[in-house]
Amino acid sequence: MNRNIGFWTVLFCVLRKVGECVLPVRAVLAVQDEQYIEPFLQYVHCSEFDRRIMVTAFSRKDAFVKYMEHSSDSVDVVLGEALFFEAWENWNERVVRIQLGALGDEKCGDHVLSKYQPLQHLLTNVQNIVRGNKGDIRQTNGNTKIIAVYSIVGGCGKTTVALNLVRQLAADGGNVFYLNLETVMSSLGCESRNARTGSGTDSSGTGLARLLYDLKAAEDRKESIQSPVSAYAYRDSELQGDSFYLLDNLDELLEMDVKDTGRLLEYIANSGSYDVIVVDVDSCPNDRTDAVLARADRIIWLVTENADVLSKTETWLNYLERSHHSEYCILVEKALLVMNRYSGEMSGYISRKEIKIEAALPYIPAWNKGASRDAILQSPIYQRDVHKLCLTLHGEAEKEQHL
Repeated sequence: MNRNIGFWTVLFCVLRKVGECVLPVRAVLAVQDEQYIEPFLQYVHCSEFDRRIMVTAFSRKDAFVKYMEHSSDSVDVVLGEALFFEAWENWNERVVRIQLGALGDEKCGDHVLSKYQPLQHLLTNVQNIVRGNKGDIRQTNGNTKIIAVYSIVGGCGKTTVALNLVRQLAADGGNVFYLNLETVMSSLGCESRNARTGSGTDSSGTGLARLLYDLKAAEDRKESIQSPVSAYAYRDSELQGDSFYLLDNLDELLEMDVKDTGRLLEYIANSGSYDVIVVDVDSCPNDRTDAVLARADRIIWLVTENADVLSKTETWLNYLERSHHSEYCILVEKALLVMNRYSGEMSGYISRKEIKIEAALPYIPAWNKGASRDAILQSPIYQRDVHKLCLTLHGEAEKEQHL
């Protein structure tokens, strides 16, 4: 580390391009302890805040003062110790000053926050304070979209599509959450988690299992959960989105009913942290799948060119139309039928006027004998057509905004 320069600039922000021009929070961190700065910046990099905050950090007063002399107009908030606030006198009234200290410290800034609190709480508080002072700070538009990736037949590549969809939507500038509610998760869905935890499961007591418990307890008390989603989730650096670790106890997933699933979806959607939630669900009917399909704004319904897959899909649609007509009409309206692993040689078709195949994703021969998570996320041909699919979804969102 270069102690002579006295500051580190870290930009962890992707500007969203979904219908609006957005800005990150431009923050200055000013503390003497370099051992506080490094983990602070690392946390921003590995959390949901990497898309929301641009941090410039200082450990020396002279470097801080010099920076403020030339760049104060481009600063939204200063998060620092009292001695840094005392060193700079020409404060712009639009800059929010948040003093890092302890309870009982003499107040030098506009607000005082505990320096040694969980960083997820600290940064959430910083965002809330800044948003209360400025109207142009970037945030989601409050209209989180839920996209379900579904197929009535197993083995159609739901997880492959879901993972690529999350990564592409994030690359397009969106804040994305990947929620896998499959009873038995595909190995693709947990490869990066295995690398991080050894087992791929959450043993910290703060993941999905804890969230499900807290959601139920909060409803019993007729209260809402105060903790942010980041208190339960982790940052998937490959996907550039957030997710949950695998549950240690599969019974906790199997016991989720329609109400539990609905509470979970609403909690994530109402957090204000995400533009899109991509949900990977079981092919077989169950409460979790039913709740997701009912709540989803769009359903990416996968088929393949295999005649058996197309026949089973049409048989299921026929059953739904006869036995659950109102639900069928809603489902068809939300469904975007996508042919996955398309080679150009269809051996069957779906003979329904109200639903047709609207997009295709290519067959990749190299994946025949199995492919790693890295491989399925790095195919230029597959990425090209996933990008086209995302453009279709973006186009629909823009049409909704003009209605």
